[in-house]
Amino acid sequence: MSGMRARHPHLSSVLALLTLAGALASATPAALPQSAAKPRATFGVLRRDGLLVPFASIDGDDWSVPWPTPQHGYGPVEGLLPISLQDVPKKWWGAAGADASWTAWLTGEKRPLKLLKPVTIPVFCVPRLAVVTDYSGGPFKRDDPTVPKDGLAIAGNLALDPIDQISVHSGDARRIVDVITDDFNEQEAEAARRFTQWKHPYPSEERQKFPIELEAYYRASEKTTRGAWTTSYVEAVRKFPPGPKDKGCGLITFAQAWIREQAGKPPDIDLGARVTFCDRADAAFMQPFGRLHVENEVYWIYQTSSWTDELYTISRMRPKDIKPVVVVSGGYCNR
Repeated sequence: MSGMRARHPHLSSVLALLTLAGALASATPAALPQSAAKPRATFGVLRRDGLLVPFASIDGDDWSVPWPTPQHGYGPVEGLLPISLQDVPKKWWGAAGADASWTAWLTGEKRPLKLLKPVTIPVFCVPRLAVVTDYSGGPFKRDDPTVPKDGLAIAGNLALDPIDQISVHSGDARRIVDVITDDFNEQEAEAARRFTQWKHPYPSEERQKFPIELEAYYRASEKTTRGAWTTSYVEAVRKFPPGPKDKGCGLITFAQAWIREQAGKPPDIDLGARVTFCDRADAAFMQPFGRLHVENEVYWIYQTSSWTDELYTISRMRPKDIKPVVVVSGGYCNR
C-alpha cells in the first residue's frame, strides 16, 4: 500500500487544480460587471489571527503575483523583511498601489481593514511574508501548521460576490449525486488501475454498491453575454469498511468535481478521483472566498488545502470551460 501515499500533495494539488473544470444549470442571473472603470485591485487571504497574505493583483485584464511567495525563494535569510509598511517595495502592492484602502470580505459582511506592519510567519514548513492588521477572529489551534482563513481582503475598485454553500442533505445535493455517479465510477476505476503493486480489495461491481456521499457543495449562477449557466463544485466520497490491516481506517474514494449546467443541455462534468485512506492524507479540500465580475468575465477565488500545503487560486468561469489564471502556493512541507 505504500504506493498510495507516494505522491507529493503540493504538486498533486496543483495538477488537480489545472485539470479540473466545470459548473451547474438553471439560473438566477448574477449581476453584470460592477464598475465601468478599468479594474485595478490586489487580493489577499485574511487569516483568523488577523494576518493578511496578499497573493494576486489585476490591472485591466492582466493578472499578476507581485507579492513575494515561497516560489520566489522568500525567507528571512535573504533580508527581505521590510521594517515598516513604508519600506515595502511599491511594486509588491500590485495594481491597487501602496496607498489603497483595504476591505475585509467576511462571511455575510464586509469591513474596513487597517494594515499595521509586515511580519515573517511560518506556513507549514516555509516562511511567508504577511501583514499584521486590526482584524481579530475567533479561537484556533495555534500549534497547527497553518491558520484558518476567515475571508478575503481586497484593495482597489472591485467587490466580492458570494458563492452559495448548499446543504449536502438537500434535494439538490441528491440530484447532483445522480448527475456525477457515472463519472465517479469511471474515475474511481481509473484511480484503482493506477496502482501497479496493489489491487483494490473490492472489484468495480462491489464498489458501486456503496453509496456516494457529498461532503461539500458550492454553487453560483451567472448571466453574461456568453450565456446563462450555473457553476457547481462538489467534494464526494465513497467509504469502504476497514480491512484487517487497516487499523480501523478503511479505504475511501475521494472525488472533486466541477459541474457546468445550461438549460436544455446535458451537464458538463470535470471530475477527478483518488483512492486513499480515511485519514485523507493525500486529499485537498476547497474553501471558497467568493467570486468577481470583471467586465464580461466571472472569477472564483478560493483556497485548496491538504495536510501539508495550501494554494490560493483564481479561476475564470465560462459556460464551456474553467481556467485557473492565478495559482499561488501559500506554504507547504516536503515529505
